[in-house]
Amino acid sequence: MNRSQLINELSEKTEISKRDVKTILDAFTEMVAEKTKAGDRVFIPGFGAFKPRLQTSRPARNPRNGDVIQLIPRTIVHFKCASLLIEKMNQK
Repeated sequence: MNRSQLINELSEKTEISKRDVKTILDAFTEMVAEKTKAGDRVFIPGFGAFKPRLQTSRPARNPRNGDVIQLIPRTIVHFKCASLLIEKMNQK
């Protein structure tokens, strides 16, 4: 499911206009980015948690020419599913 499909489905299920759903989704994305950039964890009960994580420096290989380069350390966002979401996914 891509972004536009998500907006369409949320709009249909909630009976909110696509424009408003897009605004809400943009605000949510921006808020998660701001909070994780500040080092905070964003937890949504029943869904999961977004948490900033430091990725250390490591060697990598350029697939075009095989050169080994050193990647700089950076912060990534890690998502962990809530157990409730995992249970819902695995129900038959």
